[in-house]
Amino acid sequence: MRVTGGDLKGRIIPANFANHVRPSTDRVRESLFNSLEHQKGIGRCRVLDLFSGSGIIALEFLSREAGAVYSIDLDKKNIAHQKSIAKDWQLQNWFIATGNALTPEATIIKNRFQGDVAHPIGPFDIIFADPPYGMPNIQGLHQILTPLLATDGWIIIEHKPQLVFAEQELLKKEYGSTTMTIFAKQ
Repeated sequence: MRVTGGDLKGRIIPANFANHVRPSTDRVRESLFNSLEHQKGIGRCRVLDLFSGSGIIALEFLSREAGAVYSIDLDKKNIAHQKSIAKDWQLQNWFIATGNALTPEATIIKNRFQGDVAHPIGPFDIIFADPPYGMPNIQGLHQILTPLLATDGWIIIEHKPQLVFAEQELLKKEYGSTTMTIFAKQ
């Protein structure tokens, strides 16, 4: 697996993450990040990466000059993998913590990253969530995450194409067995 664009383009990440992780394909990431760069912009954005798995989404954001990326995953093997990459690649603005991505309230996020971050955490310009496809109540993520967004912020949820959200999306892109739905905070 490799980073598809930006300053880190072409760098290969080792596959030392948990076996259950389903990283987004190169094609999906290239398309998503092309859309983000042209429609929103990524430079200096504060990004929250939930269910961060392999860390490839965080690396794509960092490669495209995001201001800071905060990654949360429940699996300690994934977290160790991400921290190893952050150290080896000297990525000072990637903050990684173990935790339940389903409860990312502002106070919990501050507690997870306390001591790692010298500046305020949130609100976030972009929140990316790639929950397990079989996870119940994925449709409820939008309500949980919206309070953490900055004005004009975006929530991006990766999911199965069959999933339907009650909220009006800004954009929906389908890539075979993967769909990206983007919601904007008004």
